[in-house]
Amino acid sequence: MKNKNIFKTINWATFATVVLVGVVTAAITLYDLNTDTTYGEESQSSVVFRWSFLRTIFSVVILLISSFLALGWKRLFPFNVPIAIIIVGFCYALFFLTFTRGWVGSIGIFGFFIAFLIGIILIVSYSVLNFLESRKTNKI
Repeated sequence: MKNKNIFKTINWATFATVVLVGVVTAAITLYDLNTDTTYGEESQSSVVFRWSFLRTIFSVVILLISSFLALGWKRLFPFNVPIAIIIVGFCYALFFLTFTRGWVGSIGIFGFFIAFLIGIILIVSYSVLNFLESRKTNKI
């Protein structure tokens, strides 16, 4: 690929933005849950630790996918960071499902959905650019 440095910059800027937004939203949500005294329907959401066999399986799957990504990191370029963004989305969802109760857990699912969309958009964009570049080199 001719634009390797541009792809690296896009990848890492996007990854840093996704991680920063994830950490900030998680911190704000946990802070709000710990400081607000709520009554009625608003008290459905709270900070609790919930671990189950399903979350253990989820964690093992994340660990396996991350290990395979680490093994093929250089070979997967420029698709490596978009895959890592999707894995970070899984971790974000697992965090909210493990440490919160109630409707606030949907923030984790929403965050995963956003990370998944960003990763898929990057993968499709890189695939199209790669296809167009290969067509140019085949015509010459």
